[in-house]
Amino acid sequence: MTDVATKTVDQQLVKKTHPIRGILWGLMMGLGLSIVLVLTKVIPLDLVPMLIVLLVGTVLGTLWSIFGPAKSPKDAPTAATESTDTAPEAESTMPPPVVDEPQPVATTEEASPAETDADPN
Repeated sequence: MTDVATKTVDQQLVKKTHPIRGILWGLMMGLGLSIVLVLTKVIPLDLVPMLIVLLVGTVLGTLWSIFGPAKSPKDAPTAATESTDTAPEAESTMPPPVVDEPQPVATTEEASPAETDADPN
């Protein structure tokens, strides 16, 4: 039995991670967070506190990419796509789409007497 986020390779479960992507997103998160913290005057505009926030963001992004929940792979078949025998039959039995035709707009000549008798004042 396999999980959606894992693949079976020689009876072993292997989780697909992206640590480089996590490092890049962590750098972006750390840079953005350090800018926000400087602009809101939580940390001073100095190199050391900004580097600390940047490194913390990079470490958090890397750890999240390695140990966080993995998404299901795009090439993995789902339960709906595994049964390909019924897919062509389902498409052929569907009714054709219905197109709504625009309705004509009523002109003043076709308006009801109640609308024309109304006083415009």
